[in-house]
Amino acid sequence: MEDRPDASLHGEDRETPVSDPGGLDELTASFGARPMSEISVASAKVAAIVEAAERAAEDLRHKTEEKARARIAEADRAADLRVEAAEAEASEIVDAARRQAAAVEAEAKEGVRHIHERAAQAREEAERRKVTAVQEAQEEAVRIRADADTYAEDVRRDAKADAREIIAEAHAAARDVLHDGTTLSGHLQELSNSLNRNAERLLNDVKLAHARLTADLDQAAPAGPADPAPTASRGASPAAPRSTPPRRGPDGDFDVPEFVPGRR
Repeated sequence: MEDRPDASLHGEDRETPVSDPGGLDELTASFGARPMSEISVASAKVAAIVEAAERAAEDLRHKTEEKARARIAEADRAADLRVEAAEAEASEIVDAARRQAAAVEAEAKEGVRHIHERAAQAREEAERRKVTAVQEAQEEAVRIRADADTYAEDVRRDAKADAREIIAEAHAAARDVLHDGTTLSGHLQELSNSLNRNAERLLNDVKLAHARLTADLDQAAPAGPADPAPTASRGASPAAPRSTPPRRGPDGDFDVPEFVPGRR
């Protein structure tokens, strides 16, 4: 609360013109027996005025000092009241701050408790999800393993069936190859026998042609000493074994052997 200046103090401080008629009358009466000059009267008035002013100034100083002391005391009381009010307000502020701090602390503790509870719930949920995920993964692994085993069994069964078919086909091919080889071997044997017979026939034909040519030459040769070598050749020719000439085709060439299929 602001201190307002005291109006009474300022009202009393206003001085009225100092006048002391009683003193002047006494001074005039003391000099009434003899006449006074104007200067003496003026001096006496000035002295009386100065004395009255000094008394008034002294009274004013005493009153001002008393009022100043009163004002100082009042200011001290006001300051004490203000200090007490400030201390009370500060105490209230401190108490309010303490209560607010306690409330904030309680709220923080409650928040921490909720956080711990949510963390525990999240941990439990994560643990349940982990257990569920592990279980699902194990079940999926078992299912995949079963599918893999089934697929492997199918592949193994198909592979065995394919292998049996391939082996059967290989056996059949081997039998066919053996049959074809046996047939070809028989054909080659027949061809060999036919070639041998044809070779023998050709050799016999060459010998016969040689003998006829030698006989023709002997008949065409002039008479003279006989050559022992041709004689011996002529003598040896009839002794050579005769064989059946090879069969010729319509065009005069040798015919196809009899063992070739379709030409018999």
